[in-house]
Parts: sequence; structure tokens; C-alpha cells
Amino acid sequence: MIIRKLILLTTINPTRAVIFRRHVHVITFQQQLRIFHMSEIPVKHLLLGNFRRCTTVALASYSTFNKNLLENKINSGVKKNFNYTTMDPFLEMCLAQPDTTDNLNDAIGENYTDDIKLNVNSLAQKHHYGMTRRRYKDIRQWKSIEQESTTINVDTDFILRILSYNILAQNLLETHSYIYKHHNFDALDWNIRKVLVQQEIIEAGANVICIQEMQKAHLHEFLVPFLKDGYDYLYKKRTNDTEDGLLLLYRNNQLKLEDYEFVEYHQTSSDILNRDNVGIVVKFSLKDNPNTYVVISTTHLLYNPKRNDVRLAQTQILFSELERIAFNKNTKNGPKYHPIILCGDFNLQPFTGVYKFITEGSFEYSGKGRSLEASGFRRLSNSLIPSSLCITDNCQHFNVLAKRLRGFGTNKVMLKRSESGSDKSKKKNDLDSCSANEEVDINSTQYQKIKIIDGQYAAFASGAITHPFKLNSVYKHVNHKGEMEATTHQDEWITVDYIFFTDVEPLNHYALPTVSECQTLPLIPNFVVGSDHLCLGATFKLKKKNSTR
Repeated sequence: MIIRKLILLTTINPTRAVIFRRHVHVITFQQQLRIFHMSEIPVKHLLLGNFRRCTTVALASYSTFNKNLLENKINSGVKKNFNYTTMDPFLEMCLAQPDTTDNLNDAIGENYTDDIKLNVNSLAQKHHYGMTRRRYKDIRQWKSIEQESTTINVDTDFILRILSYNILAQNLLETHSYIYKHHNFDALDWNIRKVLVQQEIIEAGANVICIQEMQKAHLHEFLVPFLKDGYDYLYKKRTNDTEDGLLLLYRNNQLKLEDYEFVEYHQTSSDILNRDNVGIVVKFSLKDNPNTYVVISTTHLLYNPKRNDVRLAQTQILFSELERIAFNKNTKNGPKYHPIILCGDFNLQPFTGVYKFITEGSFEYSGKGRSLEASGFRRLSNSLIPSSLCITDNCQHFNVLAKRLRGFGTNKVMLKRSESGSDKSKKKNDLDSCSANEEVDINSTQYQKIKIIDGQYAAFASGAITHPFKLNSVYKHVNHKGEMEATTHQDEWITVDYIFFTDVEPLNHYALPTVSECQTLPLIPNFVVGSDHLCLGATFKLKKKNSTR
């Protein structure tokens, strides 16, 4: 018996000139030629996990909190406060089996609105290549972060669940279709992916949902089930001729929008800040406790793997807005900030330069290469971003800091903003001097140290940057066996998505698979996972402030 492999190039969609490779395996046995496999997917992917037994039994589970958290940690008052719901029954199934169609239709028809029903009749004929909903759920469970039980009191604690998800804008998928040439072509359809993404988000039962790569043309259709379910939203498209952006959804019966800022990283014509990435920073108060605040931010940084210097500069811009909006008061020990949760697609790997800056609070970039590693080529100078933006090396707006400490001044933010037609437009196409007395030399790339008040200084172009927050990552990126977790596939399975936090207590998180587990799964997106990223989630305990009224 001889096994042979052929590759057949097939045009799948003539109007888009998309060509797929079909892997054809044939057996020569007793002088007869028989085809035993033909697919866009190599046979090794088909064999992985295909021996898991499929069933047609509908199962139900809880998704708002895991079972232990429900039974051991939350009293009935907290359950009512969080408004948790039972997850819709789901079917462990292999969609190649047509006999599961009726059961899946019943489950979705009874528990989902018409806006997010799957077209099961067509999906049921597609191959999952070993991926089932049950198998995915076995890997992606909500797991407690601390081993010890945490007591939650509805009178003093607010339970905040946040979800972060890069959902893969359809226009980017089609523009870079070569990346998905080994995927099941039908699984890349937006109408299929949209439902899967919506389903996973809704099942999580989050108070706040942060989405990256939300295509503007698809925004309103995507929002339908969330608006019906009591969410409000903010949307910020990337600048210039881009089609996608950031979407932040929040439950308006629990959270009140106090302040927000759309952050644009395209600030200059220079190479370091001429990219169209954006961020959102939002300050919320609790509806039932107006003195309790939390600041939530999401962003999507530059993709280019070689330009960590650009991502560092973008992070400095974002943190200056975080510092401004999260500031609470000055104390003898320094400024005090409201609790902060920061999430998104940072396009950087754990423990690299920008990650260290976020989690350690400082980073020296001068003399390093664009990768932020030691390099003899294109070394960075002592100046990262232009002084004309008046953002200090401690990620603070100079004018805001000066007025805060002196009690007078312009309080003017020098960042450009392109929005128009609202009270948040604040469009600035000119770069005036930072303050009336021109304390900052906005044309200089040399080190500056400016006294604000006795003992308080602002530095520019020092070759290093710092920030005042003590941020931790919800995910530790390495499990107890030393295996790395992954959130997406970029030539290899890696982590680029994060949730950072400070001054809130993490309770549980939406577990990520390890790299080795990912290698046994079919490529994403597929008919179970609707994006090329895995979503992240975490539940926090936020301490309520005592009322002063």
C-alpha cells in the first residue's frame, strides 16, 4: 500500500480571485487508486481531535459566574445586583452530522433573539475538523484566580465583569485573505462569524465589553442584541481612511458615564506617531453608589512586529489620558487615582519592553533599537515623542499637572482630536505653546527638567519614561507546568491581548488555552470561534465608597 499526496489549486470565488490549495491524499492498494481525503485543510489537522465522541444531547451551564463562585462566594443579594442569567443551552455536536440540526435549532430558537440565530441548516453541513462547542468550552472555563474563598457583601462590594475581544474586522480579513488561505472558506463569512462572536459575548454576562476591530459598516447590525439587553456604547473609529475601530459597551442600569476621551495616536508626521491606532478611556460611577468610580480603557496598538518603539510611544499617549481622567486627589504621598482596568489588543508579547513598562512602571529606551532590545542599528535617542505634545516623561500632561499643583494655568491638553460635531470634539490643529510663559521648549529634543512647585518637576526627553500606576495582568501567561498561554496565531500561537488592573480585586478569569492545546485545534476563525483572536474576560470586586450625602 502506497500513500501519495497531491496538491490541487482550486478557484473558490471567481469574483474575488481567491484560490485555495486542496490537499488530496490517495492510496494505491492492489493496483487500485482510491482517494481517501480531499480538503483545504492538511490531513494532520483533520486527524487531531477527530476521535472525540460527538453527541446530540443538549446541555445547559452557567456562564456569568463559575459554579464554585455561585455556590460559595456570592450571596443572593449580589446575584440580584449582578443580574446573572443562565447560559443558553448549547449542543455538543459535530456539525458534519445532520441529525443535530433540529436540536440546535430548538436550543437557539428558545433562548436567543432572532437577531443572533444561527443558520443551522447550512452550518450543519460544514466540517469542524475536530472542533466541537463542548471541546472549546472545556478549554475556556471561568476559573477562580485565588485559591482561598473571597467573601462578597452586596452592601460594600460591586461585582464588575469585563470582556475584551478582537473580533476581526471583515474588511481586514478580506484585504489580507492570504493569511486565511488554509481556513474553511465558509467559516470566514461575516454573517457566520458575527453570530458566534455575539453568542460568546452574551454568554459571558459582562457589565463592560471592550471590542477591537469593530467595522463601522457593521456596527449597527452588531449592536442590535446588546441594545435590546440594556447596554449603551461608545465607538471610536481609527483615524483617516480606515474602516474599523473600538467599541465599548456597558450596562447603563449599573454604570453611569461620567467622562470619556477618544485617544488618537496619529499626532505628528514623524514616524513614531503617524499611525491610525486609537484608544478609549472612560470614567464610570456606580448607579447605586455615585461616589464610587472606576476608569476603564481599551486600545488596539500598532501591529508591526518590528516597531515596539511605536507601541511604547502610543502607550505613553494613552497613559497621559488615563492619568488625567483617573486622577482623584493629591495626598502627602503623591497623587491618588481611581481604580483602573486596561484591556485590548496590544500587539506585543509578554515580558517584552512595552509589557515591562506597563507592569513595572518604568522603561529606559535610549540607546535601544526599535525592538526595544539592545541593538547596534537605528538606536533610539533620548527623545521618544515630540515635546510639542507637552506630555512629560511620567505620562502626565504638563498643563494639567501645572494647574493641579499650582491652582492656576490653562489646563490645556495639546493632543489633536479629529472628532467633530459634539462637545468632545475639542479639535486642535495648531500646536500653541504649552503655557502662557512658554516654560516648555516645544521645539527641543534635548533633556528638559522644569520646576512646577517646590519639590515637583516635569521632565522631557530624559531617555526613559515612567507612569504612576501599579498595574498587574489578570493572566500570568504561563501555567503551573511552565506552558505558555495563547490568544491568537501569528505564524505561531502567541499572546498579544491583555487585561491589566489596579485597585480592584480579581475574582476569576476566562481561562486561555496553552500553546500546545492550541496546536491540537483547528485554525480560527472556524464554526465555533468567530475571530482569529480568543476573547479575554475577568471578574473583579470593586469596593464601594461610603456615601457623603
